[in-house]
Amino acid sequence: MTSHDQKTAKRKGDRVGYPRRGVAAVEFAIVANILFVLILAGFEFARLHLARNLVQDAAYFAARQAMVPGATVGDAEDEAERILNAMFDSGYEIIVDPLDDDSDYVIVQVSIDLQQVAFFTPMFLPNQSITSVAKMRTERYHGFYEHGSS
Repeated sequence: MTSHDQKTAKRKGDRVGYPRRGVAAVEFAIVANILFVLILAGFEFARLHLARNLVQDAAYFAARQAMVPGATVGDAEDEAERILNAMFDSGYEIIVDPLDDDSDYVIVQVSIDLQQVAFFTPMFLPNQSITSVAKMRTERYHGFYEHGSS
């Protein structure tokens, strides 16, 4: 190699005797797989945290809806479905303990099946669900009110 060829090779960034064509493409092919997996895992964790918060909110607000006098199990279920339908069309279960005028507490349990709502998690955690329970004291009156008696 002449001295002119060596100067030209050094100007182009090539080391004399070591061809490096395509090295960046190979490095990208190795690193890109890991990068894409990390990005998708981030999306999945964010979605699962959103689902967890949604289940907690659905149970809480359903219990608040049913704690007032005259409220029914159907009112609680409707409120939980309204909240859950913001993100999920199906894959959830709502259980409300029976209510009547003598109920001291309202208990609402909301569960989401990860098999039906998650993308990648069921591959690693099969048959798992996210469950939240809300228990609140009702506002039903149980005492005897004496009006004007002495």
